[in-house]
Amino acid sequence: MTPVYVVCLVLAAAPALLNAPNVLEEHRDIQQSITYSRYGHTVRLDTLPSARWDDLAQYLADTTPEVLHFAGRGTPDGGPRFVTDDGGEAPVALDGLHRCVTAATANGLHLLVLNACWTAHLAKEFSDVVPAVIGWQAEVADVHARGYARVFHRNLAAGESVAKAHATARMMLDLAGCPSSPTLHTGAGRIPEAHFLIGPEARSVPRQEPLSLRYQQSGAHLRKPRFRPPPPQF
Repeated sequence: MTPVYVVCLVLAAAPALLNAPNVLEEHRDIQQSITYSRYGHTVRLDTLPSARWDDLAQYLADTTPEVLHFAGRGTPDGGPRFVTDDGGEAPVALDGLHRCVTAATANGLHLLVLNACWTAHLAKEFSDVVPAVIGWQAEVADVHARGYARVFHRNLAAGESVAKAHATARMMLDLAGCPSSPTLHTGAGRIPEAHFLIGPEARSVPRQEPLSLRYQQSGAHLRKPRFRPPPPQF
């Protein structure tokens, strides 16, 4: 039987620069969180390290993930930044990204996580296309972005809804004293409490053992034996 799994793609789109976010560690955090979650065995985690914009286009030409997680840097009033051929980074064209995401959504993408600074405006815009989108309102420290990703994906793979996993991860940020916060956006008529990474077809049903026949009797096996006096001795 073909195994049932969902695909989560991590776009690790940051160059190897001193002040760049450690997106490979973020990918590792997500991988560890999913692996040790209740339904982690039903999730396939793909990654595009040092991702260029054409890496995403090529990947989506062959595979459609249910979850697309962008790990990198954003641009104020602009798009997420991808690695360039010279080892630097530059924001991607928003019109092209919108068309790319729209096509992926038509094929099964239902959650977009923009785990980068200043991406909340994009999350709101893309929520007209993708059922659920997450983005950050302002600048965020690398440690907090990674912490959010770790908790969010762990709870998703444990069977929680997008809304509950997001709320739990935000609570962790509050405890850590994070001054910024990610926001969850959904389109009109879409309910984040009804969005799950792990669908019913991937949730294992406990095997029901039939009752043994001797336990289906009328309780005769529970009666005490009748007292019979010993025979007389001569």
